[in-house]
Amino acid sequence: METCRFPSSIPEECSSRAIALRGAGVVAIRAESSKGILVVLEPDENVRDALLTLLRARNWTIETANDPQGLQHLLAEQEVAAVISEASAPRSPASEILRICAQGQVPVIFTGYDLPAQDAVDLIRQGGYNYLEKPFRQDRMLELLNQLPKGRDV
Repeated sequence: METCRFPSSIPEECSSRAIALRGAGVVAIRAESSKGILVVLEPDENVRDALLTLLRARNWTIETANDPQGLQHLLAEQEVAAVISEASAPRSPASEILRICAQGQVPVIFTGYDLPAQDAVDLIRQGGYNYLEKPFRQDRMLELLNQLPKGRDV
């Protein structure tokens, strides 16, 4: 079982097919997908790159938001299958991410380092879909995504 590795850059085969879009506080990376759109809120560039590489290889379209306003903009513009968010992101409080995603019934998978077990449980009780401790096993993230509610574009 592999863990998510945090490369310093996106492999050439991935970056050559990605198009970066900027606007409204959002950095979006669009890719061809048959599975749906995931939004990633992750302050660590290396973690974002690792998630991009992993999820694009599994035919997901990835959008990244820098803050709750960027997330809200993305959710208003398109059907999103799920959000993957760092639980302790400085500009993206978990409670605000949950509030925004609850409006559109979008599942949120939180990730984080050294979050106390009770805090992780509280995130799920407040509406989070799940929590993964970093570094997480790649197969565990993919398993969670495959278990998403089927009423969405997955």
